[in-house]
Amino acid sequence: MASYKVSELTAVTSTDDASLIYVADTQDSGTSFSGRKITRGNLFSGIATETYVTTAISNLVDGAPAALDTLNELAAALGDDDDVAASLTALINANETHVDNMATLTGAAKDATNLGAFSGVTISDNATIKAALQALETSVESKGSGASLTSLTTAVGDLNALTGVAQNDEDLGTFTGSTLPDSQTIKSLLQTVETSLENISAVDTAVVDAGDNVNRLVASTSADSEPAVWKFLAVDCSDGSIKVLDKAFVEVD
Repeated sequence: MASYKVSELTAVTSTDDASLIYVADTQDSGTSFSGRKITRGNLFSGIATETYVTTAISNLVDGAPAALDTLNELAAALGDDDDVAASLTALINANETHVDNMATLTGAAKDATNLGAFSGVTISDNATIKAALQALETSVESKGSGASLTSLTTAVGDLNALTGVAQNDEDLGTFTGSTLPDSQTIKSLLQTVETSLENISAVDTAVVDAGDNVNRLVASTSADSEPAVWKFLAVDCSDGSIKVLDKAFVEVD
């Protein structure tokens, strides 16, 4: 077989897998060479061709946007987090807690799609939060205009002023005397006053014993010795008060 110089060889662009390819084999770091021949099919067996590589890369990208078609771009999008699965799991768990808290706040069961049943008639059962708020808004606005609501607020303030206590107080506070107990409601104190008025013995004994009004006099049926000095009691008809008169004032000749 004729031999050719390397410079005389011409490249071929297509050959059959059975075609022979001659290679130089060296086992002494290039000092000497031995001729070898191998078929094209064996030489390139298992080696990816340009077409194969191009197809594989195209399938890997699979139409991904240009900003995310490389591993570096994907890593950057994930914050270069080498344990992104754990990070995402932590975020999911945190959001799950937020969801649970929101469910508790609404008073409805988790995953419920409505607020369930209500005991009144204003809000319909199984309403959403928005529908419930709409029902309340409509009901409030139907009760009166803004002016009437303002008037009502003013009246409530006046009532507070009339009671003598601050707004939102739940009792009348303290009293300086002993008849009215502290920290009572209006009704409770009215009951106390009524009881005291109907039971004169509940009034301060100093007032009762003073005997300064005919309405408080108590008759005595037992005899008494003649006093050294005579006094008479007279009733002032204008006000029912008792006047003390000396015996000489009423004596007649």
